[in-house]
Amino acid sequence: MAYGITSESQLIDIETIGNGVSAYINALNSLIAAAQAIATCADECGEKALSINGQSMQPTIYELAVTMSDEANKYAEAANGVYEQAVAVYNAQVAELNAYYQQLAAQQNQS
Repeated sequence: MAYGITSESQLIDIETIGNGVSAYINALNSLIAAAQAIATCADECGEKALSINGQSMQPTIYELAVTMSDEANKYAEAANGVYEQAVAVYNAQVAELNAYYQQLAAQQNQS
């Protein structure tokens, strides 16, 4: 795919993208930590303390914790995928820019 890159200012800002993905994943890690805390609370409270009319909420709370963690991991995988694609685009743009510079140099040498 040609991007029409003729100067460094046209390259995507891979550092900003990487920083954004890292910040997003850090936030997701907080969600995972919260899910772990919920599961720990369910353990510490026990089945009887989390019981209403003889029905324990403990399995439901565990399920919530697992769902939170699983979803956060899915989003982290997606964010990593976005970054990998951005790196691929960046590398292609840099290669295109280098080819452009080589073409300019060859033209100057012919003059």
